[in-house]
Amino acid sequence: MSNCATGRYIYNSSFPSVIDWVEWDQAIGVAKDLNKPIFFLIHKTWCGACKGLKREFGNSPQTKELIELSKNFVMVNVEDDDEPEDEKYAPDGGYIPRIMFLDTDAEPMETNNEAKYKNHKFFYPLVPQIVDGMKRALEEFKALPKVGTQKKCYSKILL
Repeated sequence: MSNCATGRYIYNSSFPSVIDWVEWDQAIGVAKDLNKPIFFLIHKTWCGACKGLKREFGNSPQTKELIELSKNFVMVNVEDDDEPEDEKYAPDGGYIPRIMFLDTDAEPMETNNEAKYKNHKFFYPLVPQIVDGMKRALEEFKALPKVGTQKKCYSKILL
């Protein structure tokens, strides 16, 4: 939903409600059913940088593009105690906010923001960086081998 006078998106206390957010515990099933990568946002309600990211979503001219790109992902945002404890979702530390791109098994993909933040590869504080990451993640996902598409190789055994 948008405010016609300003062209800005209106938000609840969380991230854009126009995005089809999925619960973390349903993400793998939905990703497999739709064959889409997972956009995984980890944030905290008390975090200043997380609040800044929410404001960035509301102020960036590229928010509309991010919302369009979100249709190609299973979009998940977890906050506070909903963050999974598995260390693979904090490979370079538990800083927040973190955005990771995951395959359909919820395994982290290579796409990250290391070029901008060497010590915090999954920190995307600006919408243009998120949009860039989403585009790169889609390309990476397209290149991943798909289950059931590998050709089987049979050898003929001669006796």
